[in-house]
Amino acid sequence: MYHTKKIGIFISHIFGEYQRNLCQGVTDRAVEYGYTTEIFTSTDGEDLGFYAQGEHSILRIPNFSQFSGVIFASETYLQQDLRAQIAETLKAECTCPVLEIAQSDQHFPFLMLDNDCCVTKLTTHLIETHHCKRICYLGNELETYFSDHRRVLYQQVLADHDMICSGHDTCDCSYDRSSIAAGLEFLLQDGQVPDAIICYNDRMAVILMELLFEKGLRIPEDVCVTGFDDLEIGRTTLPDLTTVSFPLHEVGVKAFDLILDASLKKMPLPAFTRVEADPIYRGSCCMQNQNVKRYSLSFKNMLMHSLRRQENSMLEDIKLSTELHSITDLEEGMDLLENYVREIEDCTGFYICLYPDWNHMSGHIRQITSLPDDYEDTDTLLMPFAWQNENRMPGCSFTKKNTLPDFLYAKTNYCSIYAPLFFSSRAFGYAAFSFRNNRISARFDLLTFLRNINTLLKHIHDCQQTDLLVNRLEGVYGRDDLTNLPNRQGFRQASRPLINQAAAENGQILAMQLFLTNNAEIISLYGRVERDFAICVAGHALKSAVSEQDCISHQGGGEFLLLTRYENERQAADIENRLQNYLKNYNRLHTKPYEIVVTTNSRIVPVTASDELEDLFP
Repeated sequence: MYHTKKIGIFISHIFGEYQRNLCQGVTDRAVEYGYTTEIFTSTDGEDLGFYAQGEHSILRIPNFSQFSGVIFASETYLQQDLRAQIAETLKAECTCPVLEIAQSDQHFPFLMLDNDCCVTKLTTHLIETHHCKRICYLGNELETYFSDHRRVLYQQVLADHDMICSGHDTCDCSYDRSSIAAGLEFLLQDGQVPDAIICYNDRMAVILMELLFEKGLRIPEDVCVTGFDDLEIGRTTLPDLTTVSFPLHEVGVKAFDLILDASLKKMPLPAFTRVEADPIYRGSCCMQNQNVKRYSLSFKNMLMHSLRRQENSMLEDIKLSTELHSITDLEEGMDLLENYVREIEDCTGFYICLYPDWNHMSGHIRQITSLPDDYEDTDTLLMPFAWQNENRMPGCSFTKKNTLPDFLYAKTNYCSIYAPLFFSSRAFGYAAFSFRNNRISARFDLLTFLRNINTLLKHIHDCQQTDLLVNRLEGVYGRDDLTNLPNRQGFRQASRPLINQAAAENGQILAMQLFLTNNAEIISLYGRVERDFAICVAGHALKSAVSEQDCISHQGGGEFLLLTRYENERQAADIENRLQNYLKNYNRLHTKPYEIVVTTNSRIVPVTASDELEDLFP
């Protein structure tokens, strides 16, 4: 069954507050209209270095023809090449409306949060409500695009009120406490305390408030402080922080409404849509009563809970990575993961889908190991792990019409999140997961869980590759270059199981020695090249005279050994007859100036498990 009522979201780092709230707004609205939401998220946003090359495989996951619309949160991607590649793919693959959420460098019709109005409202409030005469701006040197734009708007409001912004009223710093302290000293030059300081965001504002308190300055009596983003820490300071709350949930709702309207009316999206943000005026600029104990205890409890959860997450990560380290079998690995999936909070579905080439060996490995290239590029995916509503489901394979097998869509939630599984540039497939009541509840520790799955798949693939190379190396090491028969080392290894089996069954072994009789004569009259040729013919003759389960070897020079289970008294004579008939025919058909002659010596030996080859060939 194809799903046409489906909205796709491309967004990076689903664990961030901005991303969660935005996706939650889209999902909540989509549920109201009976739409499915599929969120395609990468871990871009963290500095993963070379490991992050596989992020591009996010584009292998979706079936673009399925969507009624796509939302692209482009500014959540730190990798500019990944952002550009997603944009180009959406342009090429999507026939549905594509809406971009961005402040700048847009590729599609876009929806943006209005930074302008909130900066203007905040600055105007400080002037007209609190009668501030000197208002300073503390910008951010790391995020200059937004910081500089806010500075320009703040300066414009001052100019509209005939207020001067001097060279000592603005400065930029980083998030480092010492950098913010230096910025404050710059604003306090000549001992002049500003009436208000507008900070680039809450993170900087909270540090600034602490520094002001250390200098004996009161907030807001001596100086007002404001921020942006409405972070939890700003709500629990004393006084609580005046800030700007960005209506991210509202942005998600608006994005869905725009997509739905364009899809139903078969009309293009508006080129530009704006959602305004509003200031939240609190105690850092307005005198008000504060419940000190309630806020303080609440925040401390939140921090302690967060620390305990992070510690538990680290311990689980160590435990899981240790347990996965020795696993070389895919099914065994999936069984182990089941125990950890159960611990993902509020998770109602977790699935692992692998591409048909997830463990395909590279060309040079196949060439070295003589492995045939039997891979076919198909749309069939393997799902070795499926877990839904606390129950493990059988694995299966499915054709990629949908991102999950069709039978799951009848049971799954309206919202699913998809993350690529990869290691460096190698793409394995993807993980899909959903949460109770369609909540975007993915915590950051889920990133480490996905990393462990990636490491498991990489380890299984590497072990398979290593086994192929080891087998090939053992074959080369245990083979005679001249005849391609097992050499002394190879013969010793191959004969051990035969000896053990015969000893366990109280059986006997037929041991035969074979010699190129005229070995020395051929060398002296015709040279070593001809002698080597004769040895090769003798080796072929021996191989044709025995069965595959018999152990044979070229020991060097003109000597060969044969070891097989003793069956009857005619066995040795039958082997020798086949050998001599092969050589007789060969000598008759080829015009060599010499004949190839092999003599044999055989014995029947009772064996024990402690017997060595030397005991069988005294």
